[in-house]
Amino acid sequence: MKSINKYILAAVLLILTANLAQAQGWMQNKKGIYSAGIGVAQAIFLPVYNYPGHGWSSQGVSFNISGEYKVHRVVGIGWQTGINIFSQGHYYDKNDDYYYTTASVGIPMGFKMNVHILEAANASIRNRLDVYAGFNVGGGPSFHGDPYGGVYSFFYVGPQAGVRYWFDKNVAIFGELGWGATFFNAGITF
Repeated sequence: MKSINKYILAAVLLILTANLAQAQGWMQNKKGIYSAGIGVAQAIFLPVYNYPGHGWSSQGVSFNISGEYKVHRVVGIGWQTGINIFSQGHYYDKNDDYYYTTASVGIPMGFKMNVHILEAANASIRNRLDVYAGFNVGGGPSFHGDPYGGVYSFFYVGPQAGVRYWFDKNVAIFGELGWGATFFNAGITF
């Protein structure tokens, strides 16, 4: 009896999923998709005028928005921006590694490119689930509260991989791991 219940449950779930999956691929028949997320970020800050030869890196939280546009059936390009709040980091130079604790706020502006794997494989689940991988590169200004203050510049570059689940053709949730814009990012897509 238990094995029959498993088969009935599986059949019901399959029918419900098939009826709900009316969307078309990772873009859901849209010109662009837009996401809002929160994540954990790291940036490398370029040497500053007060300390020629010094640079530094820091970790922080990222509140971000992004857009992606289809350039091929399986390839999308886009942008990402937002606000990064960095709490601590390290100065670096040729001879020393200085630890500091100060807050800074960065405004990242970057480029993203993704390849949509389930779309490339023509998987039947691609209308509900979008698995993608790609790279990102960017940078921007950062405003610091350390004793030397001022505006610094930072940059980032790295790969990312993510999963997006579409509830319907208008709303999805996503999670993304990578290096560059964020280590981890999660949020909603519309």
